[in-house]
Amino acid sequence: MVGMFISAAYGWLQGGVTPGLVALALIVVVYPVLEEIVFRGVIQTALMKPTRRLSIGPLTLANGLTSVLFAAMHLLDHPPLHAALVLLPSLVFGIFRDRSDSVLPGMLLHVSWNAALLLSPLA
Repeated sequence: MVGMFISAAYGWLQGGVTPGLVALALIVVVYPVLEEIVFRGVIQTALMKPTRRLSIGPLTLANGLTSVLFAAMHLLDHPPLHAALVLLPSLVFGIFRDRSDSVLPGMLLHVSWNAALLLSPLA
């Protein structure tokens, strides 16, 4: 389902827009928003109830499991080092989810994170 949404968004964005801007929009906005909805909104939320009392400091087991899955999913189209480096920011996004009881703060942080990573070589 996420793949269909991404394909539709890509097709919509491509109309009259250069491919570089489409890629930028996908990487900075579309992917982070969809990832936060799926991973923090659906998966982490589903894991919260059965693992409610299991945590180490600010890290809940639900966040840890979700973040490991999130990093593992990056192995599908990224090298292992990239996937491993995704784990720490994912844990931070999950902490925002746990503390706010909303995916929106993590979503905004994830969009900002991707934008900073993508645009930092231009600075």
